[in-house]
Amino acid sequence: MRLFRLLLPLLLTSALNSQAESATTLRVLNWGDYIDPEVISAFEAAHQVTIEYVEYNSVDEFSTLFFNPKNRFDVIFPASRTVRRLAEANLIQPLDLNRLPDYGNLRSDLMQEYLQQDSGGVHGIPYMWGTTGLGLNTAALQALGIQEQDYSWALLFNSALRKKVSTCGIALLNERDEIFAAALRYLGHSVNTQNEAHIDQAGELIREALTDVKYLHTTQYRDDLKAHKVCLVVGYSGDILAETDGDDALTYRIPQQGAAMWIDIMSIPTNSEQPALAYQFIRYMMEARIAAQNSNYLAYPTAMHSAVAYVDKDVLATPVIYPSVDVLRSLEAMKPLERRTNSRMHRLWVKAMCSGRSWCSVPMKSFF
Repeated sequence: MRLFRLLLPLLLTSALNSQAESATTLRVLNWGDYIDPEVISAFEAAHQVTIEYVEYNSVDEFSTLFFNPKNRFDVIFPASRTVRRLAEANLIQPLDLNRLPDYGNLRSDLMQEYLQQDSGGVHGIPYMWGTTGLGLNTAALQALGIQEQDYSWALLFNSALRKKVSTCGIALLNERDEIFAAALRYLGHSVNTQNEAHIDQAGELIREALTDVKYLHTTQYRDDLKAHKVCLVVGYSGDILAETDGDDALTYRIPQQGAAMWIDIMSIPTNSEQPALAYQFIRYMMEARIAAQNSNYLAYPTAMHSAVAYVDKDVLATPVIYPSVDVLRSLEAMKPLERRTNSRMHRLWVKAMCSGRSWCSVPMKSFF
């Protein structure tokens, strides 16, 4: 009995430590539905942790969640064009690449694009990448007399074509930079132009286009395209492809004028409470089979070159997911905006969103 009494505190301490380990939580902030749920479950089981997975659907929503002092995250998945601002504000850590053995297995061309957007060191690891283009109901468009040669940004920015398309419904992704990139490409300008006249032209084009648009929303356009409630959407490649699969009337197109290429990354906030576990999670996500599993689930191209061997053949063979060399040449990765350009663009965005409306919902300022 005496021995049991002596051992009891040790047994209780061991039990409490075991419970503490199993109660460890990794807090992740990521785009909505952007990881195969089985990947999350497998990591939780392997490391005896719980992942608190918080989703966002726009850069503005990311800002709201990330900058809320009540929230603390261990791993975040921001758009690459926001990384420089986050790094300069000391909000994300420079990564120790020695702790990420698969770093050398990233696509070299993608890394070259990404490193132009980072700020002194490596503050993020590319996760997925893709394009922002057109989701089309070709049957509905053809019924209006609109032919395949017109399937471009002209459907949104040519007033005569847009008026026709508006009769069957236009919906846009509610992301300022993506819509500006579309307008700039239609005008023949770079998506990364700092030219004020070019940006003003794009802002006016967007303001005119919005008069014929049903709505801007971060996710609703996906469901409405699938349900044939709209016939033209502007959105993310993987999101649209997921809804068009199996429906011969629906398709995704990268416009002939070119499009914006985006890169989403994995970073560790400076105030992470579980930095060691955050490294383990990023390392896990970079493993070839895990990266391929996520690519197959999402219909987005993975940043890991080593994962290509495990990606489903039908995903690899889809040119709008893994574009050809010629199409890649027409894409531009969106880079961080200079503050002056960001302010100008945002003023024009607010004007376009609120023009002719009795109300509008758009932040009057943008950190990014």
